Amino acid sequence: MGLLRKLSKIMDVMHENESEEKGNDFERYVVDLFDEKTFSLIQWTTDMGRKHTRFVESDCGPDLVLRYRPTNEVFCIECKFRSSLYKDKLQWSEPAQIERYRTFARDNEAPFFVLIGLGGKARKPKRMFCIPLEEAWYPALYPSVFERFERDPKKKFSWRKGDLN
Repeated sequence: MGLLRKLSKIMDVMHENESEEKGNDFERYVVDLFDEKTFSLIQWTTDMGRKHTRFVESDCGPDLVLRYRPTNEVFCIECKFRSSLYKDKLQWSEPAQIERYRTFARDNEAPFFVLIGLGGKARKPKRMFCIPLEEAWYPALYPSVFERFERDPKKKFSWRKGDLN
């Protein structure tokens, strides 16, 4: 294997590790926006597939499953951080992932939200969007879709009658 090829592989691994770190940082940021007195964290997917080459079924579910304590309502969140738009769209998923999320939401009869941080740093995003999964039909969303769900990225989350804001 030539030197350039080895360097290219090293750069790919470094980029993958950086993306993984940003994802983890954004998930921690999101969790901190849920008051422990009001929200219970039921599940936080660990993405074991990153640590092993074997497929892990639980990695197909959402990043977070939470319970709103006052009413015991359960809901799901998939967290995504993007540094910028790609071709003027918000590229957030792959088609197969979206279908897995829809199946999970349907099978568990739980509201499902896609929470996206955009710009800035994963631990301090400039913008944030809380998109109901039923509104996130495509892997890449136009601003006319995602901007309807913009929220203050510093504001703590609240829950009201199945709506996360």
